[in-house]
Amino acid sequence: MLSPWQQFIVASLFGWKRVGGFRRFRRAYIEVSRKNGKSTLLAGFAIILLALDGEQGAEVYSAATRREQARIVFNEAKRMVKSSPDLKQFIRQYRDNLNVPDTDSKFEPLSSDANSLDGLNVHGGIVDELHAHKTREVWDVLDTATGSREQPLLIAITTSGWNQEGICYEVRGHCIDMLAGLFEDDSYYSYIAAIDDGDDWQDESCWIKANPNLGVSVDLDDLRDGCKRAVRSASARNNFLCKRLDRWTQQ
Repeated sequence: MLSPWQQFIVASLFGWKRVGGFRRFRRAYIEVSRKNGKSTLLAGFAIILLALDGEQGAEVYSAATRREQARIVFNEAKRMVKSSPDLKQFIRQYRDNLNVPDTDSKFEPLSSDANSLDGLNVHGGIVDELHAHKTREVWDVLDTATGSREQPLLIAITTSGWNQEGICYEVRGHCIDMLAGLFEDDSYYSYIAAIDDGDDWQDESCWIKANPNLGVSVDLDDLRDGCKRAVRSASARNNFLCKRLDRWTQQ
């Protein structure tokens, strides 16, 4: 069962339509700390885009810096299909491919070390851990490959990171400025779960801001243990702030 914050994202992305019936949002940036069920959420997105979106010849891709990372979301989607008698009736499963013969649609994992990312006709693009991408190549290729689709959806989901010169921080900045009202972009969706700049990071009451799945997939005692280590060690503190409280750091 989806948690309330996940329900909110799904309803926003797939339930908000424009005049004419197409989706409002074409780009989405989701930032949330580790262990909050990102892969499961993305796998659900992939199955919707592949099989439940009414798109003929849909091409859906999970992208990451390495194919092994891209397979995390793909394998979670395969697990969902295997456990659902309804989905198994019309989705075929192979090692690196899920497909729907009736609509000639497919879902596959990609990586930035693939021989070529050109020639894609993307209906759904899912970029996992965008902060880890050292270049903007994958994001830009997927972005420009959606041009012929009527309601494409490109989704980045990530924890915070270190590189404040990279594509992830650039996309995040776009979303922050948009949410601040500096400009309008009604095709872009943003969900950022993080502690605020003025928060005391040792205050447990703040942790749920970066961990909306606290008490579900995120264990409070585990966070407490991480906080204790962060108090004693500067390197552990940076890691705790960045990966468990979703605060961008510089190292």
